[in-house]
Amino acid sequence: MTAERWEDYFQPGEKLLWEGAPAPGFHDWPQLVFMTIFGIPFLAAGAGLSFGGLWFAFQAESASQLGMTLLATVFGLPFLGVGLFLVFGQWLLAQAAPRRIRYALSTRAAYVAKRFWWRDLTVYPITAGTALELKSRRGVDKVIFYSHRENDSDGTTLTQGTFDNIADGAQVLRLLRELQAQK
Repeated sequence: MTAERWEDYFQPGEKLLWEGAPAPGFHDWPQLVFMTIFGIPFLAAGAGLSFGGLWFAFQAESASQLGMTLLATVFGLPFLGVGLFLVFGQWLLAQAAPRRIRYALSTRAAYVAKRFWWRDLTVYPITAGTALELKSRRGVDKVIFYSHRENDSDGTTLTQGTFDNIADGAQVLRLLRELQAQK
């Protein structure tokens, strides 16, 4: 999002009904813990290859030994990167979500704005036929207001528009249902 206000993106006559953000905290901690455990071998292998290769590079006695140690170092870098992300990065992204993601509901559409390395704004029109769903767990709600399945050569892809980890999901669902009743 480059504008400061939601209204800068609205169509004429569109009004803001609700705005929010994910609730602070780690809400999917079982998944985060599982992925951290999954990432530990990647981190260990990547660190071992990369740092071990660098250490042995300074011990190399010939050009071929130096080449092999540098190859091991470079080969280990992707594993190191994946391991670092799985062990540490995903926790940092989950912690940053309340500051980096914003939600809005207007009289015509749902808006999801994300700001990480780039800015992204997705607009989901709300129609009378929009399927709605509310899921509650661990003290936060997830409101699903857009769902699309697409079959391609890789299988089935599900795309969803959601307000994730919000505290007032029941209120947002009520607003969405009122919007549908007006259409």
